[in-house]
Amino acid sequence: MGSNGTALGVIGIILAAGAIGFAFFGWNGQNNLQSDFNNLTQTIVVGLWDALDDNLDFAPHNFQSNWLYEFGDNKLNNTDYISISNTNTRITLLKPGWYRIYLSVMLSSIGPSDVYWTRLLKDGDVEFYFDRHETGTPADSSYHFFGSSGFVYSNGTNYIEVNGYTFSDFFYISSSDDFNQFMIEYIDT
Repeated sequence: MGSNGTALGVIGIILAAGAIGFAFFGWNGQNNLQSDFNNLTQTIVVGLWDALDDNLDFAPHNFQSNWLYEFGDNKLNNTDYISISNTNTRITLLKPGWYRIYLSVMLSSIGPSDVYWTRLLKDGDVEFYFDRHETGTPADSSYHFFGSSGFVYSNGTNYIEVNGYTFSDFFYISSSDDFNQFMIEYIDT
């Protein structure tokens, strides 16, 4: 190899070593992996139910076309974050902050030409809708399954309820608990 080739080889080695050194010091100086992991948002599951039912005990949600979800078969209930009342239909969010609410459910007795809503109520007012299902004539099926989630902020005293609502038709939660689950997660920032 000539002197030009040797000089180019040495320059290449020096440049490569400099790039490796720069990358190492740049990565360690600007990106602290430990602090990156510490700043991640974490969720804490604070409530989990497998059995759901429709509850008509509390006005104005005491019709088969307007009822509250009742949460049965409680698998997890962290009382530092939530409190359950009203025959398992009302959940008070005890710790200020954001919560993720997840619901999967199989609805039955779905009729033709109607609209069905499942919505989250916060302190009695609609906060968001989990689902809206409109049927045609005839209805495709007498069952409707959905899984949905949303976020709600609590000041530490707010309560939530889940409401099933339609204009006129009667509908129910399927008795098959394999499809039904309600979960609450606290967003720890």
